[in-house]
Amino acid sequence: MHNKIFAALTSRSGLGAVLMFAVAAVTFIQVSGLRLGTADAMGPGYFPALLGGLFLLFGLMLLIEGWQNPDQRVAPGLLRPVIYLLGAIILFGVFYPLLGGAISIAVLVTVSALAETGRTLREIALLVVTVVGLIWGIFVFALDLQLRMMPPWVLP
Repeated sequence: MHNKIFAALTSRSGLGAVLMFAVAAVTFIQVSGLRLGTADAMGPGYFPALLGGLFLLFGLMLLIEGWQNPDQRVAPGLLRPVIYLLGAIILFGVFYPLLGGAISIAVLVTVSALAETGRTLREIALLVVTVVGLIWGIFVFALDLQLRMMPPWVLP
C-alpha cells in the first residue's frame, strides 16, 4: 500500500497534484483575511477563493489519475532544474529584506545557473556581475526606482 501511494505521488500526475495542492493552499492562506461576499455582491476574496477551489479540484483530478497510472514516473534528473529554480526564487525572497538586492540577485543568478549542468565558475561569476550590473544600472540609475541594492546595515 505504501509503495502504491509513493508511486502515485511521484508520477507525473501525482507531482502535478502536489503542485496544485500547494498553489491552492497558498491561495486560501492569502484570501483568508478578505471578505468573500456572495455571487451577486462579490467581495475582494470571492474570485481568488473560487480559483483556490479550482486548483484544489484540479489537484484531486490529477491525484486520481496518478493513482490510476502510477507508472508514468518522472526521472529524478528532470527535477533538478525545477528544484534549483524554485530554490533560487525562495532564496531571493528570503535574502532580499536581509541582504539587499545586489547580494540577493547574485544568489538568485548563481543558484539558477547551477540548474544547468556544465557551467563553469567563471561563466557563473561573469553572469552574476553582468546581471547585477544591468539591474543596478537600468532600475536604480536610469529609471531612478527606489530599489534597495545594498544591505540595510550598509546604507539605511
